[in-house]
Amino acid sequence: MEFAVEVEILARVRHKNLLSLRGYCAEGQERLIVYDYMPNLSLLSHLHGQHSAECLLDWNRRMNIAVVKRTITDWALPLACESKFSALADPRLNGKFVEDELKRVVLVALICAHSQPEKRPTILEVVELLKGESKQKLTELENDELFKSPHPTDYNDGTLLAEDSSDFISEEKDPKPVLEEIEPEKAQGS
Repeated sequence: MEFAVEVEILARVRHKNLLSLRGYCAEGQERLIVYDYMPNLSLLSHLHGQHSAECLLDWNRRMNIAVVKRTITDWALPLACESKFSALADPRLNGKFVEDELKRVVLVALICAHSQPEKRPTILEVVELLKGESKQKLTELENDELFKSPHPTDYNDGTLLAEDSSDFISEEKDPKPVLEEIEPEKAQGS
């Protein structure tokens, strides 16, 4: 049901900087969303394909976000709740950013990705928040329940680890051998 509601919302969205939804398929447990052609390629290709060298995330950090934390919100929300916004900044900035502006952008991004669609702001509210024109609305955003709830995490050199997660994958120096061990098992099962 949630997938159908999100698809309906995506179908209505029109903006020059967003891809248009062309169709979708929802059969059994399978979900597929069809978008317009992406001339600059997808996020997947930037992380793992021909543009992956431009990405500064090392293998362990990518695995931690992709497997342990599942979404960027799962990774960023605990840091935001603890006001560790600088840990979310692009390392290429070399600390050259305005902390308050970074905080505002992170909070707005996280509220836009709220798990409950009805609690997400409209695009006009997003613009207003990002411009910083309404101190009252920014204060309300900072005090939103989303940023007050406890998020159990452990920090290891700025990288989040989930200790209590049943699908936890520990960060090893080189996790690739583990992946190589899986491949022969797959071949035997075929």
